[in-house]
Amino acid sequence: MVRKYDYLVIGSGIAGMSFALKVARTGRVALICKSTLEEANTALAQGGVASVTDLQLDDFDKHIHDTMVAGDWLSDPKAVEKVVREAPSQISQLLQWGVDFDRREDGSFDLHREGGHSEFRILHHADNTGYEIQQSLIRRIRESESIDVFEHHFAIEII
Repeated sequence: MVRKYDYLVIGSGIAGMSFALKVARTGRVALICKSTLEEANTALAQGGVASVTDLQLDDFDKHIHDTMVAGDWLSDPKAVEKVVREAPSQISQLLQWGVDFDRREDGSFDLHREGGHSEFRILHHADNTGYEIQQSLIRRIRESESIDVFEHHFAIEII
């Protein structure tokens, strides 16, 4: 049997699933995972996701500096800047996909300060942020008519 797809995604972690969801708008996607969608390491991430969410209290330059210090200045500055500046749009995308980050009574994010961060910028879902993200992405993947999931499959040869 020959199947044709516009995109082949190998791996069902947060990177693979989020890519599949993004490109499903433009074509057919085959998502291959060696076990099941539920068995990715994404679910094991307990902490949270760092992002500048309030420009009155935080800014990108502080976040970039905090990240460089935490990485002992060994991180690629251009990569750090790109990730930090694009984080708010990626958080917005996660929210659109149904990720439920903890919020205060007024609806604002319940931000934490962890690790080397000098500001409260960690979005989280209780103490199982990875699981929340993974389950939200799985729901969206399974709802998509443009994504076929192949569980218990291996990519042996790509032509």
